Amino acid sequence: MSADQGAVSRLCQEVRYVTKNRAQLSLRKEKERETRLPGDFHQVAMTLPVQFGQTVYGALHIAVDPFNTDQPALPLVVAQLLAQSCSWMLYTLEQSTFLHSQCQHIDYQVYEPLTKRETEVLKLMFRGLGQEEIAEKLCIAPATVNKHRQHIYERLGVHNERDALLAAYHIGILSLFDDLMSKDEKKDL
Repeated sequence: MSADQGAVSRLCQEVRYVTKNRAQLSLRKEKERETRLPGDFHQVAMTLPVQFGQTVYGALHIAVDPFNTDQPALPLVVAQLLAQSCSWMLYTLEQSTFLHSQCQHIDYQVYEPLTKRETEVLKLMFRGLGQEEIAEKLCIAPATVNKHRQHIYERLGVHNERDALLAAYHIGILSLFDDLMSKDEKKDL
C-alpha cells in the first residue's frame, strides 16, 4: 500500500471514529458506488457527495439516528461540513502526491545559491507572472528579467521554468505559505 493509499484509508477510519460510526466515507467512483455498507452500518439516512470542483471522490453516508429513526444521526450542517472537509483533504492529498511525483522526475542540482534579485524573480515566477509583469513590478527591463531567469536555471541545473519552479519548491526556496504569511503580516501592520 502506497503512502497516499494509507492516508486515504486512514481518513476513512477517522471519519468513522470521530463520528462514533454515525458516518462513513465511501471512496468509489460515482458509477461504481453502491450503498452497501459494512456490518454495523445498516441504514443510511442521507448521502452527501464528497467532491472538490468537478472531481467526485465518493460519498459520505450518514446513518439513521437509532433513537429517532426519522432523523439522520448527525445534523445536516455537521454532515455537510464533514463532507466538505473530506473533499478538501482528499484534494490536498491528491495535489501533494502529484507534486511529489513531478519533483522526482526532474534532474536538478543546486550549483550556487540564488542572489536576492534572482530569488525575487523566482518568487514572482512562482506567482504566475510573466516576463513583462515581473519587469514592471521590479522596475527593470524585460531583458534583465530574462538574464535573471537564465541564471536561475543555471544555478538550479535545469532548463525551463517548470523545472526551476519544481526544483525551488522541492528544496524549500519557494513556499505558498511564505506568500500567504507576508500578506497576513501586511494586514497586521
